Amino acid sequence: MEALTITGVTKGFGGPRPALSDLSFTLAAGQFGVLLGPSGAGKSTALNVVAGLLTPDAGEVTLGGSSLHDVPPERRDIAMVFENYALYPHYSVRKNLEFPLKAPVRRGKLTKAQIAERVRQVADTLRIGHLLDRLPSQLSGGQRQRVSLGRALVRRPRLLLLDEPITHLDAKLRHEMRTELKRIQRELGVTTLYATPDQGDALALADVVVVLDSGRAHQIGSAQDVYERPADVTVARFLGDPRMNLLQGTGSAGSVSVLGTTVELPGAPDGPVLLGVRPNHVRFSAEPVDGGAAGRVLLAQTLGYVDVVYVDVAGTTVRAIVPAGTGAHPGTPAWVRVPARHVYLFEPDTGQALRQMEVA
Repeated sequence: MEALTITGVTKGFGGPRPALSDLSFTLAAGQFGVLLGPSGAGKSTALNVVAGLLTPDAGEVTLGGSSLHDVPPERRDIAMVFENYALYPHYSVRKNLEFPLKAPVRRGKLTKAQIAERVRQVADTLRIGHLLDRLPSQLSGGQRQRVSLGRALVRRPRLLLLDEPITHLDAKLRHEMRTELKRIQRELGVTTLYATPDQGDALALADVVVVLDSGRAHQIGSAQDVYERPADVTVARFLGDPRMNLLQGTGSAGSVSVLGTTVELPGAPDGPVLLGVRPNHVRFSAEPVDGGAAGRVLLAQTLGYVDVVYVDVAGTTVRAIVPAGTGAHPGTPAWVRVPARHVYLFEPDTGQALRQMEVA
């Protein structure tokens, strides 16, 4: 297990802004790090810089305390797994797993017996031992993904890089693969850096989350930190499903006027603010309630265990999560209330957090 440190890495491709701008973070040995951001955020660029496939314009990458600046990709002992599997279609699963151990850079380092044992161990860990004699075309998507992961792990790399490896899998299989990835990474203890646009992956897998947008890190922290204490509006919007409500408000004398009601918030600044509240904290009622803003139901979506209700309040849409079967129907009256202890405040021009929610 070795620590990864990225310090001040900047990389551009001649456009109006760099793909990465002054990116800095550290993964301790054995940690699972996640680069989280939308398409174009710089996630794949960061992985390629670490792997040595791209040279940064500035900054440094170190692994195990040693700089990788002059180390060619094939000498870094870093394994990378891609979304498209990159398996050899004419090779069996066994031969696909053996291939990295027989590559020229490692030729002669292991005997046939040692290679066979490595393949067996990885196959057992990934639970694909019964598939060793099949071709990739005879495997399901999840099985092919396991083989792709196994081809990286069989090398016992110093660092594992995963570039959106489960993005295209169906929802059920994605959930299963998240569980397996976490289990495998914990069992092997390999330091891992994973790139994804899916906040569910980040919250489920990460020890450290790096929220990227337009090449810049907006926040770095644990999954709990970035979800419960977003540093700015970009992070707040990106984490949470359904996403956080961001409402225009006006602060005055320790309170905020929002949706035609007043929320008591000691320390709230005077003037315009953005008030953030997650849908699961919005109080929804089909009857008038004290401190509630009156509106009408626009849409109700059932997720089985809960419903997501969209309420129009004077032209502003408020999302609320309610118990399944609440019976909200489009066009019916509704009242929503924002509890003070579950409120975030953001500066409307910069988007920076002014007040974090009171986390119990």
